[in-house]
Formats: sequence, C-alpha cells, structure tokens
Amino acid sequence: MTEILVVDADGHVCEPPDLWSSNLPPSMREEGIALRWNAESGWDECWAEGRILVNRGLPGLGNAGLSFENFGQGMHYEDLNPAGFDPEERIKVLDAEGIHISVLYPGLGLKLGGLRDPALAVESCKVYNDWIADYARAAPTRLAGVGALPLQDPEQAAQEVFRIKDLGLVGGFCRPNPYGGEPLHSRVFDPVWSALEEADLPLAFHPAGVSDMDGTALRMAELMAPGTQHAVVLLFDQYMTLSNLVYAGAMERHPDLKVAVLECGGGWIGHWMDRLNEFHESYKWAAAPLSMKPSEYFQRQCVVSFDPGEHTHKLLADFVGEHTFIWASDFPHNDAKYPGVVDELLEHSEGMSDSARAGLVGTNAVALYGIESMVESVLQ
Repeated sequence: MTEILVVDADGHVCEPPDLWSSNLPPSMREEGIALRWNAESGWDECWAEGRILVNRGLPGLGNAGLSFENFGQGMHYEDLNPAGFDPEERIKVLDAEGIHISVLYPGLGLKLGGLRDPALAVESCKVYNDWIADYARAAPTRLAGVGALPLQDPEQAAQEVFRIKDLGLVGGFCRPNPYGGEPLHSRVFDPVWSALEEADLPLAFHPAGVSDMDGTALRMAELMAPGTQHAVVLLFDQYMTLSNLVYAGAMERHPDLKVAVLECGGGWIGHWMDRLNEFHESYKWAAAPLSMKPSEYFQRQCVVSFDPGEHTHKLLADFVGEHTFIWASDFPHNDAKYPGVVDELLEHSEGMSDSARAGLVGTNAVALYGIESMVESVLQ
C-alpha cells in the first residue's frame, strides 16, 4: 500500500447473469435484464422487456487488461475478470494495485435506467441493491456499494433512498439522462433529491453511453464518426445534465444535495465554470432565479471524477477547487488502466500541492461518500 490514502471513487462489478431472472418477483422474471448469446455475431446480448438494450460489447464490462482488438468479441460474459464477480478476488486486485477502498457501481445494472416499466424498474433496482450490499459486506472495510435509484417512479425512488441507507450503501446513482420522458432538472424528481439530502447520501450521475435511454447516444449517433461515441456521449450527457440542474434551479432548491459527476473526465470543468458564468450574465432572464454564480453551485455541492491518466487536475485545482476532484479506476471495464492504475495516478498528479493531491487520490471521496469509519479501519 502507498503512504497516501487511495480511494477508488468509481469501480465496477459484474453481476451474476441470472441476477434478475432468479430474484425478481416471478411475474416479472421474463421481462427483467438477461443475457442471450448470439452465436452468429459472437456477442452476448443484453435483453429486457422483449427488446435488446445492448447488442455487442458486453465483454467490455470486465476485460480490463486484455487486448482492445475487437472489444472482446467471442468472449462470454461469465468468463470475464473474476474480480468483477467475486469480492475476495476483488480484494486481491486492490492489494496488488495499492488501493485502500473501492466504491462500486454496476456493470449490467447500468442498464436499469433503460427499463420502461416503472414497476419492473423499482423491483429490478431493489434486486441489484440487495446484491451489491451483500457483495460489499464481504469486505466491509475495503468495499462500499452505491445503490440504484428507480427514477422511472420518483415516489418509489424516494422511498428506495432510505432502504439504500439501511442496506449500508453509500450513495444513490442514476444515468444522466431523462427518465420517463422527464429531464433530471424537472421538479418531478424533487422528492428524490430531498430524500437524498435527508439521508445524507450523494447523488451520482453515472453514464453508460448506450442508446437504451434518451440522450446523446440516441439522438446524435448518426453524427458521430466510428470510434468517437464513448468519448463524446458520456461527456455530452453529463455536461447537459449538470448545466440543466444549475440553470433550472434544482441546485438552488436542494442546497444540501451532494452530486458526483462520473466517468467523463474532469478537465472540462474549468471551461464549464467559465462558460456557464458568462452565459448566465446574458441569459439569466430565461433561467430560474439563482442566488449564486453557476460555478459556485458546483464548488458548493459537486465533485468531478478524473481519469488516472489525465494531466489537467494540477492546472485546475486552484481555480475549480481542490475539494471537488476525485478519481476512478473504472476497473474491470475494458478502458481501465490495469495493471498499474495507482502508479499512473500518482505519476500524473505529481506537482500538485500535498493537500490537493491527497484530496484527489482519497480524502475527497471519503467526504463525498461519508466513509470515514472505513478509513479508520483500513489504516489501523
């Protein structure tokens, strides 16, 4: 382990392929998330509600460290990195990489937002939340899970917030996309944001970059050159959603809501602050009444996740606020740096002040997720 506290603010798991078909209420099992092997294409397909949510690329959920060639075509989901499926194997990876604590997000469960039936979404999120809580309990000083919010039914999602808290999960996540035709700055979601404030849990926006939900992947696919999609979609959806939350007054209405903007890099946030401030001067007549500059809402309530290979955090820490930076391994996804992620992170953060570097590498994530007790245990 390194001398500096290392907290991976956004790692991933690989759920059992039969998680939902085995655990949903019997009447819903045929409609839940499930995998089907397509022998003709050589891909596992992700299905739900009688339609394909993802028709290729599922090996990318767990083939970290393997060749990028053909994105793992021909590889079965069940044969992916065992550290995605098994918490004991995950601890071996944390030890080898030099990570003290990993906060976990889903693999297949990122498709929960694409479910259209609100009742199915509610029950599917409950199944996932129960499972990830059990996964994290296998190593309670090293692993922490974030729960899924079924925003297809905001009333039920608000109730699930408190169940997430009771399960010992450390936040709630959703995709940065409209749910049920409603963008996330809509007031229909205010009860969920209020519940998160009351429970003192952060809201994490985790994109998926696929077209099962409204957003950039669905609306702009024909405008993107092959290979650009993942780099572009995740950022565009996050940029839009964060901007909307500020300009529509959601952050004004919910001053105690902590927001994590994940998996789209962090270097853009300085540009975002300048641009949102500048254009608010000209267009505040069209926006909701705000008591602060747009940048100040971010600095008060938000964090942004940097990839370990980025270079701009050392340039932006003073301007944006060193308390707003976290990092993510993205392990075991295909684009994760593995092995060697912590070495890369520490190399690229050289030159930062000691406090800024400590915040990026670990302490800001501890504050975000409220996991101080885990730190006390892991450093003993």
